[in-house]
Amino acid sequence: MNEMTNNMETLREGSAKDNRNETDVILEDKTLVEGPSALYTLIVEEPAQSDDSSSYSMTLSEFEEDRWYNPTSLPDDAAEIESIQRLIKYIRVGNQTATAIALAALVDYNLRDECTQSIVIATGGTELLINLLETDHNECRHGALAVLNEMSYMLGTRRNLTNLGAIPILVKLLSDRSLDLQILSAETLANVAKIKKGRKFIRKAGGIKLMVNYMDVPHQVLKTESEMLPVVQQKLFSLLCNCSKALWSMSKSDKNKDVMRRSGIIPVMAKLLTSVHEDVVSSIMGIIVNCATQPVFRTAIKEQGMLIDILKLLKSPDIEMMNNAATITFNCAEDPESRKLIKEQGGLNSLVNIVKVESHKCETKLMAAATGAIWKCLMNPDNVKRLEDINGIHVLVKLLDSDSEDVIANTVASLAECTKIGRNKIALRAADGLVPIIKLLQDTGHERILVNVCRVIDNCASDPLCMEQVVSNDGIRLVWSMMKFDSTLVQSTAGHTLVTLLKNTKESSDIMRSLVTGLVMLVDLLKSHDTRVLAAACAVIGILAKEPENLAILTDYDIVQRLSSLVHTSNSDLQAHLSRAIGSCCLLERNCHTFGRLDVVLPISKYIHSNSELVRQNVTFALHGLSGDAANCVAMESCGVVPFLMETIASRDPDVQEASAGCLANIRKIALNARRLK
Repeated sequence: MNEMTNNMETLREGSAKDNRNETDVILEDKTLVEGPSALYTLIVEEPAQSDDSSSYSMTLSEFEEDRWYNPTSLPDDAAEIESIQRLIKYIRVGNQTATAIALAALVDYNLRDECTQSIVIATGGTELLINLLETDHNECRHGALAVLNEMSYMLGTRRNLTNLGAIPILVKLLSDRSLDLQILSAETLANVAKIKKGRKFIRKAGGIKLMVNYMDVPHQVLKTESEMLPVVQQKLFSLLCNCSKALWSMSKSDKNKDVMRRSGIIPVMAKLLTSVHEDVVSSIMGIIVNCATQPVFRTAIKEQGMLIDILKLLKSPDIEMMNNAATITFNCAEDPESRKLIKEQGGLNSLVNIVKVESHKCETKLMAAATGAIWKCLMNPDNVKRLEDINGIHVLVKLLDSDSEDVIANTVASLAECTKIGRNKIALRAADGLVPIIKLLQDTGHERILVNVCRVIDNCASDPLCMEQVVSNDGIRLVWSMMKFDSTLVQSTAGHTLVTLLKNTKESSDIMRSLVTGLVMLVDLLKSHDTRVLAAACAVIGILAKEPENLAILTDYDIVQRLSSLVHTSNSDLQAHLSRAIGSCCLLERNCHTFGRLDVVLPISKYIHSNSELVRQNVTFALHGLSGDAANCVAMESCGVVPFLMETIASRDPDVQEASAGCLANIRKIALNARRLK
C-alpha cells in the first residue's frame, strides 16, 4: 500500500522516469503514439450557455452531429500526460485498493478541461470507468462515477457516455442504496440529458419515473434552509436538485412530458413551487415553461393552484425567474378562466410593471414574454378595463419603438384588443400612438405586426379624428399595398380593413379612383386558393366597383368570369362578400347579362337557404343586380326567391330593404310584360 501511495504521489508531482521520448503518450506498455495525433477528434467544444429561460437546459441538437473538432491545444507538459496515463493504467490492471486510489487521484485533475479529457478518452478511460460502475466495490463505483460526472460537463463526453451504453447503468445506480451514488448518478444524467439522444435513452431506461419519485421529498426539506437540514436530508435535497435539473432538460420532448405526467409529476411540481429554495423553484419553473405548451399541463397548472404561485413570481427580482413566470402566464392565458384568474391575482398589473421598467427594455426575451402575456390577457374585456384604469395604453405606446419585432407584434396585438372599445381609440390617439402604428406598414415585413396594425386601423376607422390621421398619413394607400404582401393572412386582413376605411372616409370616390392602378392585382387575387383572401378581395371589389371608372377597368380584366367561377363555394364568408361583389358589378348592364349567360343565377339563388344571416342579407344585393336582365328574372322566379325577398324586405337594414324591393319590382315588371304579350 505504501508503495502504491508513493507511486501516486510521484505521478501527482509530474514525475516521469520512463526512458521514452517526452513527446509520446503511453497507451499500453508496448504501444506508442505521438501526443497530439492520438488525441484529436475526440472532444467537442462546449457551447456557450444561453441566456434564455432554460439556459442550463438549452437545446443542443444543432451541436450533436457536427460540432466535433480538433482541440486547439494540448498540455505542453509531457509529464502531466504521462501521469494521467499511468493512473488509467493502474485503474485497468490494479487491484481494488490501487484502483480506488488511482480514481481518487484522477478526480483531483481538472476533468472539465478539454485537454485533460482528451487524454482520458484516447487511452480508453471512458469505457474503463463505465465498466467500473458495474462492480461490487462501492469505493470503485463511487470513484468512477465521480470522474465521469466531472467529465460529463463537456458535450463530447455526454455523447460518448450515450453511445457507450452508460445511461442504463446510470439509471440503475439511481436505485442504489447509497445516497451518494444516487446524487452523482442524477447529476451525471442531468448533464447527459442536455443532448437529444441522451434524453431518449434516459426515458427508455425508466429514469423519468425514478427521478419524479425522488423529487417528492418531505415537507421539512422544502421549508428549511439547506444548511439547517440534518445530513441525510441534505443529501435528499441534493438528489432533489439534480433530479429536477435532469427533468428540466427532459421536458423538452413531448414524449418525455407524457411520461412525466403519467409518473405523477404534476402534484410534485405544485408542492415544490412553494419551496424556500430558489434553485429548486427555478428548475421547476423551467420544467413548467416547457410543459405549459400542452393543454393538459395548462389545465393542471390552473387546477392545482400553481398559476397563483407563478403569478407571484412576476415580482421576483431575478430576471430569469420573471421571464419564466411571464412565459408560463403567456401560455396559460389561453382560456377565459385563466385570464380571469390572472386579473383577480393582480397578474396584469405585474406584467405592466415589468414592461414599464427601463432596465428591462434590453431584456428582449423577458419583454417578449411579458407583452405576449398582456396581449393574451386583454382578450378578456375585464382585463382591458383594468388596463385602462392603470393607464396601460400609454405604457404600450412607448414600446412601439422596441428593437424586438416580437415585442412590437405583441404590443400592436394588445392595442388591437384595446381599440375594440370606443374610448380606447381616443386614448390611443391621445397617446400619439396611431401615427407610429400606421408607419409600421412601411417599416416592417413581420407578418404578425402587419396583421395587427391592420386590425388597429380597422378598429379606429369609426372615429372621425382617427380617420383623419389615417388619411393624412397615407394609411389607405399603405393598407392597399398590403394586399400585395406575400402572406394570405396579411392580404385578407388588409382587404377587410380597406373596406372599412373606404366606408368611413369622406373622400371615398376620389380615393377609390386613385386606387385604379392596383385593380389588376385585385383581380389576380381571385385566383388564390385561400378562401379568406378570396372573401377579402370580393369585399374590396364590392366597394370599388361602385365607381364607374373602376368598374369599367375591372370588366376589361374579366372580373365577371372570375367572380362567376366562385359561386359554387360552400364557405359562408366568401358567399356573403361574393354576393356584394356581383351586385356591384351588375351596375354595368352588360355584366348583368354576362353573369346570366355564365349560369350564375341558379347557384346564387341557393344562397337564400344559408344558415348565415350575413349571407342571407348580402345575397339580396346580388339578386337585385342580376334582376336587371329579363332572363335572369325568369330564372330567379323559378328558383323560388320571391317568398325570400318578401321576407327580407322587412329587414332592419335599409340597404337590404331597398335591394329586396328593387329585385321584386324587376321580377314583377317582367311578369307583367309576359302577361301583356299573352
